[in-house]
Amino acid sequence: MQPNTLEDLKNRIAGEVIAPSSPAYDERRHIFNQTGSPAVIVRAQGNEDIATAIRFARERRLALSVRSGGHGWSGLATNNGGLVIDLTALDTVRVVDEERRLVRVGAGARWGDVARSLAPHGLALSSGDTNQVGVGGLTLGGGIGWMARTYGLTIDSLVAAEIVIADGRTLRASAEEHPDLFWAIRGGGGNFGVVTSFDFHAQPVREIVGGSVIYDPAETQSVLAAWATSMREAPDELNSTIVLFPGFGPQAPAQIRVLLCYAGDEVRANAAIQPLLRLGSVQSQDIQRKPYATMLEDAVSPPPALKLAGYSGFIKLLSDEAITALAANYGQPGKPIAQVRALGGAVTRVSPDATAFAHRESEALVVVPAFAPRDASEEQTRQMSQASWRPLVPFASGAYLNFVSDTSEETVAAVYPGSTYAHLAAVKATYDPENIFNQNQNIKPAAPSER
Repeated sequence: MQPNTLEDLKNRIAGEVIAPSSPAYDERRHIFNQTGSPAVIVRAQGNEDIATAIRFARERRLALSVRSGGHGWSGLATNNGGLVIDLTALDTVRVVDEERRLVRVGAGARWGDVARSLAPHGLALSSGDTNQVGVGGLTLGGGIGWMARTYGLTIDSLVAAEIVIADGRTLRASAEEHPDLFWAIRGGGGNFGVVTSFDFHAQPVREIVGGSVIYDPAETQSVLAAWATSMREAPDELNSTIVLFPGFGPQAPAQIRVLLCYAGDEVRANAAIQPLLRLGSVQSQDIQRKPYATMLEDAVSPPPALKLAGYSGFIKLLSDEAITALAANYGQPGKPIAQVRALGGAVTRVSPDATAFAHRESEALVVVPAFAPRDASEEQTRQMSQASWRPLVPFASGAYLNFVSDTSEETVAAVYPGSTYAHLAAVKATYDPENIFNQNQNIKPAAPSER
């Protein structure tokens, strides 16, 4: 029996049904990067709640958003006038097999909580950079984290996942069960259903050597060039990101910040890190041995009047020309921020067609955040982020799903090059032929003639 009214829906849901009149509505309707006014929020307690919410939204043709951590740049984890499935109650972290290091994580868990929960077991997962980011969104986009060069992307540790698809069925996706769906959810975003839990193969990591080194922004070009050379020669255990920060007033001056994380033996760590301490004029540094969880920082929300936008892309080789473009256009007063993350290592040891994450052969990922007025239209926001990105167009290709704010077909094509998109569209046609899950960087279901 289908729920016909909001009251019926409340009676059918084990979790919370939050309407605009509910006391919890204002807290749950907004997300990190977007204000929203959904008609109803379902804070699910399990898969049956999610199936019921999907049916309710389908019957009423409501826009259907899915919220894990709510930190996606697109802001599509909420909506106006639709239904939001809120996964934040599905936040358990459990070691299901100590010997195999198999960990089951709810899609609504936050990465900081995951890191702290696994620490007593001497385990860790390569994840995002911040505590509050949700497991669901980051994993489905690929997951470029602090141990990517050492252990690969987050999806490279994924063994299986449980997912509620558009017709309400719960499926288990793995290499043996629904392998086409398992391929697609490793990088294909939320296009194929609501993933409720992930089984990961965790890594034996108790502590890392890491922190940051601050350099003089007057030396941006030479520091960047030396960093790129050092990371080409670095062992896979060393992971690093360089941030070109233009400064925001006297309390936050311009700087070059080199962040690093070494997962491995301390003696070898110190030897590997030494070149990153000699890139230029060091202003300060705080490299130390510490628990992996402390590498994850707290996310900083945009000011109330602004929202975060931006674009990203992959650079196959940080050439002199690319480094010159970065130094000239980013990180100086009045210029945008740029973050350059070293790739390679374990990321490249997985075939580009083994998962839906197709950009494995590049030397670096570059992310350029921008800030737009919170009430700016999607097109205005897109124009601002593209303007900040424009100096890098000659040097970069593709885009990383987790660091793009717009949902245009052009951006989706950059995230998923031709053959990857075609494969995803065929999987979409199998599991979501009506494109119920469209509040995302959307993959359209393939037509019968294209399958």
